Amino acid sequence: MSIKNKIAQWAATLNSLSSMDRLEYIIELGNRVEPLEEKYRLDVFKIQGCASNLWLVPIFEKDVLRLRTDADAFITKGTAYIVLDILNDQRYNDIKKIETEDFVPLGMSAILTPQRQNGLGSLITTIRRYAGTR
Repeated sequence: MSIKNKIAQWAATLNSLSSMDRLEYIIELGNRVEPLEEKYRLDVFKIQGCASNLWLVPIFEKDVLRLRTDADAFITKGTAYIVLDILNDQRYNDIKKIETEDFVPLGMSAILTPQRQNGLGSLITTIRRYAGTR
């Protein structure tokens, strides 16, 4: 499924919920994130600008970028879960074309603090940067 279609699918799901239900749902999604091993909890994998610690580990496959993440806050884990569901296993060239604004339909600005929104932007920018190396 394309990135745009995945964003639209997530937007439909998230926007069908009230702000409070959406926040609870994102926190629940955080429970689905498999913890990273300690060896990956390094500054080199840390996303800067987040309200909490967030790590993103790239796995460079031949044609696609695969990503793993973990965080120390469930809201951050849940937000990262959504972004990774959208961008994981996508082609490098497709990821390079995305912009932070492409994620606006998800409605995150209505439920995330400005610092968490900044972290979300940093996560997306970092993923684009990883894709740009291929």
